[in-house]
Amino acid sequence: MGSCVERTWSSGETPTPEARSVKSRPNVDTSRGLALTCLFISLSCHGQVKYVVELARALAATAGVHRVDLLTRQISCPDVDWTYGEPVEMLERLSSGDDDGDESGGGGAYIVRLPCGPRDQYIPKEELWPHIPEFVDRALSHVTNVARALGEQLQPPPSDAPATALAAPVWPYVIHGHYADAAEVAANLASALNVPMVMTGHSLGRNKLEQLLKLGRMHGPEIQGTYKIARRIEAEETGLDTAEMVVTSTKQEIEEQWGLYDGFDLMVERKLRVRQRRGVSSLGRYMPRMAVIPPGMDFSFVDTQDTADGDGADLQMLIDPVKAKKALPPIWSEILRFFTNPHKPMILALSRPDPKKNITTLLKAYGESRKLRELANLVTYTLS
Repeated sequence: MGSCVERTWSSGETPTPEARSVKSRPNVDTSRGLALTCLFISLSCHGQVKYVVELARALAATAGVHRVDLLTRQISCPDVDWTYGEPVEMLERLSSGDDDGDESGGGGAYIVRLPCGPRDQYIPKEELWPHIPEFVDRALSHVTNVARALGEQLQPPPSDAPATALAAPVWPYVIHGHYADAAEVAANLASALNVPMVMTGHSLGRNKLEQLLKLGRMHGPEIQGTYKIARRIEAEETGLDTAEMVVTSTKQEIEEQWGLYDGFDLMVERKLRVRQRRGVSSLGRYMPRMAVIPPGMDFSFVDTQDTADGDGADLQMLIDPVKAKKALPPIWSEILRFFTNPHKPMILALSRPDPKKNITTLLKAYGESRKLRELANLVTYTLS
C-alpha cells in the first residue's frame, strides 16, 4: 500500500516548537475554521490512495474545516501520468449542507506534490526510507508558508496595529499519518510544531513479518532485503510513541496486530484510559488511544434508476439490457453469464491477487455453506 500523512490547522492557536512533554490538543477557536493537511509519502494504485483522497474531500466539505492539504511525492517521468508531476492540484469540492459559503479563497482540498528523491523516476515504498528527511524538510517549509498565508487571510492584524505587525500564523490543528513511512514523517512534523498526531497503519510490518515467516517461502535476511521490514517496524514504533490516537479497521487489528508492538499493550492502554477518565496520574506512562472506524463507501456518485414499476424493476433492466434506460457497463454481461439465478443478492470481493487477502478462505466458506449459496451469489474481482 501507499502511505500518507494528514494534518490539521487551527486558526485560534499558535503552537510553540518546544518538545511535546504533555500530549494534549490545544484549545482551539473553531469559529474561523480549521485546515487539514494530508501527506502521502509514496504513490500507489491500491485502495488506500482512493481512501485518503475521499477523506480529504469529505473533510473539506465538513463544517469548520477551512483547508485540506494532501501532500505526496512529486514524480515527473513517462512511466506515470503527467498529473503526478503537477506541484498543486485542487480536488473537486463536495457539496455540503454545512457549507459556510466562504468565498475568500485558500480553502478546499488540495494535492500538494513535493520533490523527494529522484524526481524523474517512481521509487517503490521499500526504497523511500533514505529520502524521508528530505520530505520532512520540504513538508515543514510548505506548512510554514501555508500557515503564514492563512494567517494573513483569516486573521490579519488590527487596523490600528503598527505597519510592521505580522498576522499570527494559522498552524496545523492535527496531523494524520497513513502507513509506516508517512507515520515517521508525521511524528517528526508533529514534534516540531507541537501539534497532535493521529496514525493509521493500513498494514503493519510486524504482522507481515510474522505471516511471511509462517509461509516459509523466505528466510529472515531475504525478507529484510526485499521489504526493509526492520526499518518499517522502526517507523511504526516511532509513530506509536508520538500519536495520540491510532485509527484501525477492526478490533482484531488492535489485539492481534498492534499488540505485537513494543509501543502498545492492550491491557495497559485500557488501564491508562481509565486513569485518565478518573483524573488519576498515569505515572509518566503514555499509550495512544485505539479507535475502530470500519471501512465505508462514498455513495455521493451512485446513480440509482427509477423503480416505479416495482421493487424488481431495476434488476429486470440489468438482466435484460433492452429494458435498460441507459447503457450498462460492459463488465455486467461478463458477470451475468456465470449466474444461474441473477435475482439473488451479490457478495462482491475486490482485492489484489495476494495470498494475504484470504480469498481462498472466502471461497471455501461460501462453497461449504449451502444456506449462504442459496441466499446470494459470490463474485470475486482481482486487480492485477
